[in-house]
Amino acid sequence: MRELKIDRGAGLPTDAAGHQAQGAGSDQNPERATGFLLRDNSRLMRVAFTERVIGLTQAQWGALAHLSRHQGLNQVGLADLLEVQPITVARLVDKLAALGLVERRPDPKDRRAQQLFLTGKAQPLLDQMWDAGDEILDAAFSGFSDDERQDFIEMMVRMRANLSRLAQGGGVDRRTLRHRMG
Repeated sequence: MRELKIDRGAGLPTDAAGHQAQGAGSDQNPERATGFLLRDNSRLMRVAFTERVIGLTQAQWGALAHLSRHQGLNQVGLADLLEVQPITVARLVDKLAALGLVERRPDPKDRRAQQLFLTGKAQPLLDQMWDAGDEILDAAFSGFSDDERQDFIEMMVRMRANLSRLAQGGGVDRRTLRHRMG
């Protein structure tokens, strides 16, 4: 096991050769910490997106995006995807229906439930959303090679799979891992 010391200039753990400790230092500096970087990048992308997609709230364009991929979903399913309470989705869908963007249809499998479908009026907004998303991603990946961009996306996909397993109780916590390593 390597002995670590703190680099007083940067405040980051380093090994005897002065190299930043793998996995340790990034957690100490919010400018380099993965969680902070993911959150900040996500927030900045949402701000840029909201500036380009006029007339919809973040919740509304999020609902439209999910419904474009899951036509016929019910409100409980949409609430799960948006990570909000079903009553919140009911109000959101009421607003989208009033705008003529979403329609409710009876669910043939459950007469108590209604399925959600986008109307033709939603398509121009979806086109605007996808165009804005492409523009923002192109700006975000400015200076990246095509290979770097693809590698980054592949790493994010793997990270999401790992975090999904962790969220479902399939992860190993650090204390257990440290104990196993000696």
